[in-house]
Amino acid sequence: MKTKLTVVFAFAAVLLMLSSCAQKTPKTYAAKYGFKTGVSVAIGDLYNEDYIKIIKENSSIVVAENCMKWANLRPNKTFWNWTDVDKLVEFAESNKIAVKWHTLFWHNQNPGFISSFKSREQALETMDEHITTIMSRYKGRISEYDVVNEMFNEDGTMRETVWYKSIGPDYIEHALIKARETDPNAKLFLNEYNNEEQGNKKADAMYNFVKDLVDRGIPIDGVGFQLHLATIYPYNEAAVRSNIRRYADLGLQVSFSEVDVRMPVPSSESDRQTQMNTYCSLAKLAKEEPNVTSFITWGFTDKQSWIPSTFPGYGEALLYDKDLKKKPVYEAFVKELAK
Repeated sequence: MKTKLTVVFAFAAVLLMLSSCAQKTPKTYAAKYGFKTGVSVAIGDLYNEDYIKIIKENSSIVVAENCMKWANLRPNKTFWNWTDVDKLVEFAESNKIAVKWHTLFWHNQNPGFISSFKSREQALETMDEHITTIMSRYKGRISEYDVVNEMFNEDGTMRETVWYKSIGPDYIEHALIKARETDPNAKLFLNEYNNEEQGNKKADAMYNFVKDLVDRGIPIDGVGFQLHLATIYPYNEAAVRSNIRRYADLGLQVSFSEVDVRMPVPSSESDRQTQMNTYCSLAKLAKEEPNVTSFITWGFTDKQSWIPSTFPGYGEALLYDKDLKKKPVYEAFVKELAK
């Protein structure tokens, strides 16, 4: 009897140990604070078992890196490439992971046929068709949308995209209204970079713009802070916190939507410490500010990061190295979430 009991207790101890280990991931700790963690996913990632393991371990929400953008999804007026999007959505659903659509409207990665419109009416018709086709197809399956991405210049003026030029500044509210009409349960976000610190021209312009939308009853659920940061630039936690809180006062959510923290390479110990401090500060803000609903990194491994090709001389911006090993910054990030 003693031997049998010993075996039972030993087995229970192993299960408890495995359960404890399973809890030590960003998504499980974040869930205790009411927000999701995740990564951007390239379609090729879903054919690599090592990548799949990392995505599943770290993600309660995912966002497409490219397959939902116009150039990939709809390269011409009549053809829609649903294959890649369907694969990502089906993967997420099978693993109980939420999906964020990125993005309905952006000034980059567009096909030639939307480079110009003959009239405001034609532009509105195309916009409405895009919204209704996508949001009807994935109704109830996509939990939130970046409706418009990167709508401001650095000085706080509106970016003159093809939609702005063809429709006018009200293109954003029109898109939000149509999106809400098409899927009333989906969360609607406006997404931007360099908009995280109160006092920054772009951040203040975006806040004022969004506040006006809220005051006029235009449907919007939140804003995305992309948070593509760099160790060579100052980071002000207090200014980010105050910005988050003024959106909370409007009743809006905040998504940390595309986080990475690039460094000059080869990196120094000082840069690595600064990066670690930044990731941990953002984790702390996500835990402490109730309206922060997601923390998504733009990718997961330095091997595939967009940083080196866009910012030559910089890299090592993510939580896994090029060999898919967890970096010290990953461990510090998880430790902060676990507090």
